[in-house]
Amino acid sequence: MIDKSKLKTAQVWIEKLANGINPLTSEPVKEDDVINNVHISRCLFYVSEMLKTVKTTESASDGKKPFWMLASEAAKISTTSSSGIAQFVRAINEGIPADMKKLSITSVTKWLRINGYLYESSKDGKHKANLPTEKGNQLGITVRFQLNPEGQEFQQVVYDTAAQRFILNNIEAIASI
Repeated sequence: MIDKSKLKTAQVWIEKLANGINPLTSEPVKEDDVINNVHISRCLFYVSEMLKTVKTTESASDGKKPFWMLASEAAKISTTSSSGIAQFVRAINEGIPADMKKLSITSVTKWLRINGYLYESSKDGKHKANLPTEKGNQLGITVRFQLNPEGQEFQQVVYDTAAQRFILNNIEAIASI
């Protein structure tokens, strides 16, 4: 956890230095002081802005701990015959503590792409889909075609019990992404 008061102090002091002011005395520094070098001043302004970003990002967070699950805890989660990734991740998130962020679908699919089980495909130049590679098919990640309520066909990537169990067995690696 970031100490917000130290972060604010650091940001204010760096901003003062960037403006050529001694942060301890609030007096202008000498003209020939290294702090007045334009390159150093620009660098300090940049760092000051980054600290503001860190402060904003930290305060915008909901205060929850990042998602984490041991493989032994994941082993207790039951799998279904076949499901889409959203349904499966929702089942994983049902058992996590309230003070923990939820596992994201993006984390799971990113890990599967990195490890060669999925690849990113552009459906129509606008929309992207994560489709199984041959390695993913062998694991139990497949595509099935379905009709939406308007009668249009669409692809759904489904994960069988073996693929779901594989994800659960690798939950610690996935959580660290």
